[in-house]
Amino acid sequence: GMVALITPSGIAADKGAAEFFSSISNTGRLGALFDFENRKVFFPDVDSRFKFSALVFGGLQRTFERTRCAFYLHSLTELDDPKRSLVLTANDFKTVNPNTGAAPIFRSRRDADITLRLYANHPVLVKHGVVSASTGVQPDVKVWPVKYLRMFDMTNDSGLFLKTSELQAQGFKPAELNRWQKADGTQAVPLYEGKMVQMYDHRAADVVVNGGNLHRAAQPENIANEQKADPKRYPLPQYRVLATAVAAEAPEWSIGYKDVTAPTNMRTMIAAVLPLVGYGNTLPILRPEIGLAPAEYIAFAPLLLANISSFVFDYVARQKVQGQHLNWFVVEQLPVITPARFQDLLPAAFAKAMRAARLMNGHHEHPTVADFVIPQVLALTYTAHDMAPFARDLGYVDSKGVVLPPFVWNDDERRARLAALDALFFYLYGLNADDAGYIMDTFPIVRDHDVKAFGSYRTKYDVLAGLSVLTT
Repeated sequence: GMVALITPSGIAADKGAAEFFSSISNTGRLGALFDFENRKVFFPDVDSRFKFSALVFGGLQRTFERTRCAFYLHSLTELDDPKRSLVLTANDFKTVNPNTGAAPIFRSRRDADITLRLYANHPVLVKHGVVSASTGVQPDVKVWPVKYLRMFDMTNDSGLFLKTSELQAQGFKPAELNRWQKADGTQAVPLYEGKMVQMYDHRAADVVVNGGNLHRAAQPENIANEQKADPKRYPLPQYRVLATAVAAEAPEWSIGYKDVTAPTNMRTMIAAVLPLVGYGNTLPILRPEIGLAPAEYIAFAPLLLANISSFVFDYVARQKVQGQHLNWFVVEQLPVITPARFQDLLPAAFAKAMRAARLMNGHHEHPTVADFVIPQVLALTYTAHDMAPFARDLGYVDSKGVVLPPFVWNDDERRARLAALDALFFYLYGLNADDAGYIMDTFPIVRDHDVKAFGSYRTKYDVLAGLSVLTT
């Protein structure tokens, strides 16, 4: 027989439903998955933003060679649009979400074609081990050896958080590097939240508290770029925590990314290198795997950050995110560039163009991809004194080993570095100009910001220009 259900969309994407959904999607039992946005069209009394699916599947003996799928539907007639409707195989579901078997959310056949090609050619960040009767439990396969960590829960750990007034009452005074300190040396460090961070920017916003707003009193207030030219201008948090509450064995900096997001935002994956502070649950961090030598994390963390900050990585993430959170089970199933690719030689024409644009120096006669990526990440990240440990670890020191001054915040230079990195990752992922142009057009807010500021989609044109040099 067959079963046909109308269910919330989470049946195909949520981790809690993964065991059930993979049991039908990975075995050929799934006949159709049609995902709708309510928009008050189908159920007038249900919120317009609510998403639901029509799910058709068979019993153990009822299988299908292909699964017919369509997503973000607003009417039944859209099912007849060949650009919206697509077919997936059981292997497609396994390939795109190997750990959960969840359904990717493709808006069009073109999205499915590009995404499936990316997964066919690149491994996911973390592939979970499987249990086999013959081999037992297999270990997870991690392309980059990191572990996911949420340090402080904003509700359960609130007893550890200190407001400025409480610090003052306890005898703390402002100290260097955005800390507060008592006469006995006890220190309090900022508690970072996701709202304080933007891409490659650990000091994007202050947290301002408006007591009159009962539902969302703490709101971000962007720090002007002119203020960021001062390397001593640090973000003001809502809370601080005692330095002793932060793990003693923690590295002096970590990769962090914003948990609260959406596939319709300007960008979905927003990551940065962060100083050693407290991190709230809206800002999970990627630390070195247990037992990994610090030098190994230092060597690959800038490369991983550049990878997950690329438009390509972001584009694939948007095919997976259903709600307002970028969960780890989504991130670990995204395709990444392997460490070995970063040791390939940088195409000579691109290296020459980057030297001419003063985005890289001539220290390397035959630079590798890593030789180019790491200095870009350093310049984009090290804009304030509290990131000096990151600069030191990357060797940005003088002849006496003293860390050099931070890079001065410069919008035009940052745009050039970001465009060059994105062009390079389109190249590393094996995408051509047509694919890159299409992907860039799936970021409409980026386009709209560019048109308002420059009169054209400058980011897209700069990225395509770099890709053209790489593929010449």
